Amino acid sequence: MRTEIRTALKKDIPILCSIWKTCFDDDEEYIKLFYEKNFERIEVLVLCENENIVSMVHLLNAAFVDSKGCQNAKYVYAGATFPEYRKNGYFGMLLKHATDNAKKSGDILFLKPATPILAKSFDRFDFKVDSYFNLVTIYPKDKQEFSSRILSSEEYNNLRNAAFSYRPYVKWENEHIEWCIEENEYYSGKTLEINLENNRHFIMAYPDGDTLIVNETDMNLSELKRISGALCEKFCTKLIKAYMPDYSCDEGERIISSSVFNSTNKNTYANLILI
Repeated sequence: MRTEIRTALKKDIPILCSIWKTCFDDDEEYIKLFYEKNFERIEVLVLCENENIVSMVHLLNAAFVDSKGCQNAKYVYAGATFPEYRKNGYFGMLLKHATDNAKKSGDILFLKPATPILAKSFDRFDFKVDSYFNLVTIYPKDKQEFSSRILSSEEYNNLRNAAFSYRPYVKWENEHIEWCIEENEYYSGKTLEINLENNRHFIMAYPDGDTLIVNETDMNLSELKRISGALCEKFCTKLIKAYMPDYSCDEGERIISSSVFNSTNKNTYANLILI
């Protein structure tokens, strides 16, 4: 048996789609759209057994920004192995390849563990849990009105960078923001500028049944609660679940936002991560 790790080529996309469809819950249309929109801007590492691709992991460009400057980073996403090739350590080999390269280049790697148990499994690769969300459920009581408009990716990114630049945070390229907006729209979501009491805010959210999922906003919890009734009315939902950074919110269920490799920063705000 011979194994090798290499970077995926465009001709490999059908097998990447097959691994993705086998291992995750996304529909085929979404998977094809992801590669159509993103393949040229990302790196996909694949492990081949006897020249056949059996395992993969995606690396997306980002940066960790704080008062001392900016450090290149890569988001580790959608690592998967065909079921019949599991228990051979193939994903671990891909992750070690990525961490070895990050050590050489000085890049940061970060990922979103799905559960605390999975977070512990990344300890052996020196990924350390770094930041948390509080997932807050809001049952609308207030209905303060607001005006809104659709944001472009560039507008959203400018507002986002201005909102979070006072603390360590993950900065994304405009191409990534474009995809996040398109992905949000794929699930019937909207990316809005919210004008509230002469202040400009942003929100990225989508309806899931009768629940509005707020992936990101610069509004604090009090502001979000005040407009919750009007927001639910706009999205035709009955309640809100919002991912709020734990440094600004002490309500809700605390969940891991990111685990980080090769960074000296602490509690770096990491959102617009694909999960």
